[in-house]
Amino acid sequence: MKYTDVIKEAKHETVLSRSDRFVKISQREERSDLPSSVWQTLLKNTYLQTWKGIILNKGCTEIASYPILLYELQPKTIIELGALNGGSALWLADNLEIFGIQAEIYSVDIDLGLLDKKAKSKPNIHFIQGDCNQIESAFPPTLLANLPHPWLLIDDVHINTVGICDYFHQNGLQPGDYFILEDTNASIWNFWDDQGWEEKQEIKEALEKLHNMKKWLHSHEDEYLVDTHYQDLFGYNNSKNWNSILKRV
Repeated sequence: MKYTDVIKEAKHETVLSRSDRFVKISQREERSDLPSSVWQTLLKNTYLQTWKGIILNKGCTEIASYPILLYELQPKTIIELGALNGGSALWLADNLEIFGIQAEIYSVDIDLGLLDKKAKSKPNIHFIQGDCNQIESAFPPTLLANLPHPWLLIDDVHINTVGICDYFHQNGLQPGDYFILEDTNASIWNFWDDQGWEEKQEIKEALEKLHNMKKWLHSHEDEYLVDTHYQDLFGYNNSKNWNSILKRV
């Protein structure tokens, strides 16, 4: 097959045309094509991936796939749970600017003391100090009711998974919105555990996030479908997020 034929075929099989693109969680396996041994290099180098000199804290496959999703979705609102130093919010804002997308970003963290001044300089990023264990206080229903759609909701915390899923399900998420739960790859946390990482509680909470997310999705599998295009863009579940790039339908 010629290279031009490959391009034509790929264009025909676009993310918008594949009939099997969106699937229920019950159709997905809890595994990855990427061998667990590969995570040793990927995870140890995660903090070398920066944006404008700020730690980005995104996996290499997320760095590649998120901009594609942003351009397709054209979100009006991005909600990020877990601001850390603001690197991720800044990266998202810059991508929106590159694509000419007008959207507001709301990023929450229990401690905003780590925010980099570069992230705070963007007028469309709104940092909120709040505890995701009391998500209704950080994002009251009155605020969510006025945020335009489509939404991109990114859960990058390892606490209150069911509470967060339930809350946004009942207070805002609409058909067409995307909901991504990050760090649901069991290989990540098993790797750190094998390395003798001292943060045992964080490992425990992260593994519980995967379990709780899967349990919640099974009870809402007709409403939230896994987008296999972004989920498997580099191979089956080849990212830090297993079966957790979701579209509400």
